[in-house]
Amino acid sequence: MYYKKISISTSTILPAAFFAAISAVALVVSFMAASYLYARSTLIPYGVLLALTFILLELLVVVYFSTLSEFGNYLFRKGERKATAISASNEVEQEKAMPSKNEEANPAIVVQNNIISEESAQGKPILQKTTEVLSVPEAQPIISKASVERDESITRLLNLSAEENRRKREKFIQGRKELLEAYIRGVMKPLLDENDIDALWLEFEGWIDQSTYHPKSRMWKWKEKVTSRDVRHLVWNIAKRMGMGTVEGYGISACGRFVKMMFPELCIKKDNSPCSDEYLARNMKESSDSDFIKIDEPDPNSIAFHI
Repeated sequence: MYYKKISISTSTILPAAFFAAISAVALVVSFMAASYLYARSTLIPYGVLLALTFILLELLVVVYFSTLSEFGNYLFRKGERKATAISASNEVEQEKAMPSKNEEANPAIVVQNNIISEESAQGKPILQKTTEVLSVPEAQPIISKASVERDESITRLLNLSAEENRRKREKFIQGRKELLEAYIRGVMKPLLDENDIDALWLEFEGWIDQSTYHPKSRMWKWKEKVTSRDVRHLVWNIAKRMGMGTVEGYGISACGRFVKMMFPELCIKKDNSPCSDEYLARNMKESSDSDFIKIDEPDPNSIAFHI
């Protein structure tokens, strides 16, 4: 049969013996306190008073020694932190006092530092070392080939769309000009000679190409008795197809000025006074059954004439 040897150290025996002694003292005090309390009042049994008193004293002892232990640990940790801080500061001072490996390998640096220290002590300016910080270039974003091709395709489609819109617009402008020319030549054929019709169209073409165009006045050789109402209707019909009310330069006021500059001999009132631009603008659609040129209202979303 084998026996296991158990060793108990002194650090374990002493606290246990001390606690046992304290417990014995607490037990004696408990007997005394229980006897005193039982003599005062017999309502509570003596055994219960003894047990309660002993437990209370034991708790007070445990709390007292626990408080002392925590306070001692706090003082010990505080002293340890202070000792660590002092040790760290000593190490830093030793490192400052000891020459670095670079200085040991290069005595010229040590000599130069000494010279600088002497010059600073004599009041001379100290030469400070400057270091240049090299910035690392930012990495360029990686662009995949598929992304580049997709962007190129979108750009190409946008360009094609813009080019297509430009062609459609040019085609519309050219078609509208041909329509207006055919209208002017048609309504003017019974009223003017061919040469006068050509000259009249050139003036209207300039106004169609540019709303700020100023026509040249001339004496038109009319084959019939034409009034200012006829030319007002003619100009109004053209301006309506050019976007009257929506396009700048082809409003009522612009129509009145154009009539006055193109046909000054017709813009005469009954009292032989010239008509003002405002008067012509206000009366652009004035009509009579004897007029050769009638007001031609275009249909919605159309610029076609009805003659």
